[in-house]
Amino acid sequence: MTATVRKRKPTPKKRLALAQNKDEIEGYATSFDGTRIWYKSKGAGIPIIFCNGLGCSIFYWKHVQPYLAKDHQVVVFDWRGHGQSESPKKAEKTGIDSLSRDLQAVMKELKIKKAIIIGHSMGTQVIYYFYKKNSSKVKALIPCFGTFANPLDTFYNSSSSRYVFTGIYFFNHLFPRLAKKIGGLFSKNPLWFQMGSALKMLNPGLVDRKVLKEYIDHFSNTDPVLLANLGRSMQEYNAEPTLKKIKVPTLILAAEKDTFTPVWLSKKMHHLIPNSEILVIKKASHVALIEQPALINLRIEKFINERL
Repeated sequence: MTATVRKRKPTPKKRLALAQNKDEIEGYATSFDGTRIWYKSKGAGIPIIFCNGLGCSIFYWKHVQPYLAKDHQVVVFDWRGHGQSESPKKAEKTGIDSLSRDLQAVMKELKIKKAIIIGHSMGTQVIYYFYKKNSSKVKALIPCFGTFANPLDTFYNSSSSRYVFTGIYFFNHLFPRLAKKIGGLFSKNPLWFQMGSALKMLNPGLVDRKVLKEYIDHFSNTDPVLLANLGRSMQEYNAEPTLKKIKVPTLILAAEKDTFTPVWLSKKMHHLIPNSEILVIKKASHVALIEQPALINLRIEKFINERL
């Protein structure tokens, strides 16, 4: 006699996980110069595309992406030379324009005609450039903790930062192996967190240390020449003329204690972009996405529900 084995029905939590995984797509899009750009799409609904900062992969969206995936199609991807994407064959193909075209390639691959575009730090400049070139593909903009022009003129509210970067730029090009070795030593420094706190780069009482360590490790392993070229492109780009012409709903996220992008820059963007909204997060730094994600999630959700 053969015993009948009854299969247990999955719990509601497991059923939700299975449904979410079923909607997940991962692959590569081919950019304008043949560089393969890695992406991951999850969920269904209005598409939301996340654009990373300089030297970042997708980890800063760790607490935001899953929340928005409940009601929307969320897409994360890596810029050329970052994370799981390929590096370009030509080093000069690493400017704001090429990153904008990487974003365009991902949208084309996923057959997304129009999306909400969110950018963090450097990603803010990229999404403004993308809007300038492809306004018909943008449903709304959400710039997070980034500026619109010449970031080295306002880094730590000091114009002298540009001279420091100039030195780093030439050092990275002349001694790329040494530059990468120095970055590796920093990532292995047991006092990296204390150093970040001392330099006011983060709020030590709120930040997700695990995600921040992922960033340190990733940045340290990214090609220093590519990073230097991107930094120069960021410094040379000014999106101010574009801001005045933005016609889509825009939500600006700013941090009260942001030393990389001082809060007055976000307020200026709010003044320049017609009918834009702004949220200034108290006690938050440049990495507010992993300091106060619950507040950010609710504000983005409110913005989408009311404006879209």
